[in-house]
Amino acid sequence: MKQKKLRSGITRKHTGVHEPVAEYLQGTGPVIVVDATGRMVLPKKIRDHFNTKRFEVRETKGHIELIPVKPLSSLLGIFPDLDIEAIYRDHDREVAEEDAE
Repeated sequence: MKQKKLRSGITRKHTGVHEPVAEYLQGTGPVIVVDATGRMVLPKKIRDHFNTKRFEVRETKGHIELIPVKPLSSLLGIFPDLDIEAIYRDHDREVAEEDAE
């Protein structure tokens, strides 16, 4: 066992890592680091490819999957007869009426 001397002068035995370590395969893609607050950054190329900022996280059989969640804006255009501007106007009118009450 290795020993580590701390700033306080105390020596502690370093037992090593006891959690499972992933097997790294060459050429499988970028390695993403999780910071102390649990945040990670996906490479821009991946974010742009899926055109989303939201991902569903799933844990399955010893690994983590990120499933892209489509933004609501992707639904625009599904209904060609849908008048988005009219919907916004109706919403604004309803909000104004509720505020006047």
